[in-house]
Amino acid sequence: MEFLTAHEKKNTQKISLDDALQLAVSVHRQGKPRLAAQHYEAILQVAPSHPDALHYMGVAQHHLGNHEGAVNLIQRALAVAPDYVDARNNLGNVQKEMGRHADAEQSYRAVLEARPDFALAHNNLGVVLRAQERLDEAAAAYRRAIVLSPKFAQGWVNLGNVLKKTGDFNEALSAYRNAVLLSPDNPEVYRSLARALVSQQRHEEALEVYREWEKIEPDNPVVQHHIAACQGAAAPERASDSYVQTVFDRFADSFDDVLTRLGYCAPAMCGEMVATLLGAGGDAKPALDVLDAGCGTGLCGPLLKPYARKLEGVDLSAGMLAKAAKRGGYDKLHEAELTAWLSGHPAAYDLVVSADTLCYFGALDAVIKAAGDSLRAGGTLVFTVEETVDAAAAPQFLLHPHGRYSHAEAYVRAMLVEAGLEVRELRRVTLRQEASKPVAGLLVGARKAG
Repeated sequence: MEFLTAHEKKNTQKISLDDALQLAVSVHRQGKPRLAAQHYEAILQVAPSHPDALHYMGVAQHHLGNHEGAVNLIQRALAVAPDYVDARNNLGNVQKEMGRHADAEQSYRAVLEARPDFALAHNNLGVVLRAQERLDEAAAAYRRAIVLSPKFAQGWVNLGNVLKKTGDFNEALSAYRNAVLLSPDNPEVYRSLARALVSQQRHEEALEVYREWEKIEPDNPVVQHHIAACQGAAAPERASDSYVQTVFDRFADSFDDVLTRLGYCAPAMCGEMVATLLGAGGDAKPALDVLDAGCGTGLCGPLLKPYARKLEGVDLSAGMLAKAAKRGGYDKLHEAELTAWLSGHPAAYDLVVSADTLCYFGALDAVIKAAGDSLRAGGTLVFTVEETVDAAAAPQFLLHPHGRYSHAEAYVRAMLVEAGLEVRELRRVTLRQEASKPVAGLLVGARKAG
């Protein structure tokens, strides 16, 4: 039998904990946060105040969606080790993603007091300052990050984003181009540069950028769609399913916040049109079968629920549907292409509402006919489209370099008549602001004969 001194036992335990932590971190880096959390928990049972285990357990909980638990764990690690800079930076990261921007700012500033040369913390500080609309301070933070790490491509992109928002477009374009030079295989830098060029109507230059992006991702549906949009050639009749899914799965997490900043009001206007045509909801027992057609994150749901004995939503983007499910109010949510779904459900609904979805369709004949067929006799269709300003030049629809379609009023009316729907009301509206300019739209309410 082998006996160990107290000193030897202490060293053996320390090595064992270190090995256990390395194993847990390795599992975590393999993208298995649940299994890693089990390893961290085993370490904490032996050493409840182990700062690394508390920190990484917090990060794992964040990855698993337990954000409050993550904050508590990382704060426990910092109570044990107040100078643990990486833990404090990750605390800021969790707070940032929770929308607790003031708390995150405090965390990042504490990190920078300890390590003023920490470029990533300057960048992170810029992110939360921008979220608080403190744009000049955000730009200064990004600039500091770039000074410390000149090859930090994301820092250049972030600087470009904030400069574009403040109207410093030439400097923003310069920042994006630096990012492209530093990270020529990163699709995101091409996306940022091309979008900035489109916002300035520099469509030929944007097309060149999309062509460069196409070289590294030749099958990317977003690239293909925007090349078609910038070329000015014959436009496809609608955005492809893969384009819509790719764009909106990526956009799902930030969708509501971004559109709020753009003064987006299509759901509210559709709700007002429904109230105009059907009367205020809630005065009687909800009696309609309602479809939110292209429901996105569910912004229309609360406006339609007062009318609905059954409220369904359909969308191509699984990411958007997940947000709609979290918002609640829907009886069923379906992942499907809109025209196919409507065609497969004849005479199923009393009310179909489509807010800011048909701007991804050029030709409207099939989708409006399918919507009409999905309505019962006397049913109501409410929707928005972006309006073509120069209808003489594009009497039906026009694909714009930003990737959305606009439609001429006469064409919309003709498609409704063709589908057997009577226009009850049509209004010219402003749907949102884009590049500081109003986006003209049509708000339409139509009825199927009873």
